[in-house]
Amino acid sequence: MKKLMKLFSLVILSLWITQIAVVQAASADQEPVIALQLNKAETTQNGCRVSLLVRNHLKNEITQLALDLVVFDNTGRISDFLSMKTGRLPSGKTRVQQYDLPAGSCADISSLLINDVSQCEGTENISPAICLDTLNVSSRADIELTL
Repeated sequence: MKKLMKLFSLVILSLWITQIAVVQAASADQEPVIALQLNKAETTQNGCRVSLLVRNHLKNEITQLALDLVVFDNTGRISDFLSMKTGRLPSGKTRVQQYDLPAGSCADISSLLINDVSQCEGTENISPAICLDTLNVSSRADIELTL
């Protein structure tokens, strides 16, 4: 019985080690990205306040990132143009930023389009084009975030 338990433990251990190796290999193969998530949108007295999570998965620090956004209303028409700056984003750092959109309410906004990266500065190998190409966007709010 003890031999059977040892054998069973070894099989479980080897499966666990294999699973960890597969997860680590998948992580290593992922493209470096700047992840941008629209996490929350709430109507305030000043309009629609959006909370964005930004995470720099690039190997290099970003000293300034500025995004040009287009706001679309519920009919699909452009309602506003905005520029958002994140400030310094060290490699591996997650930052939460809040912005007040001058719309009546969040219910009046259907989507936000990242039209361009107007500024992306940092250490070597950082440029607006690289930052735009590495953006990975998502939304947890009722408002869609697109590229």
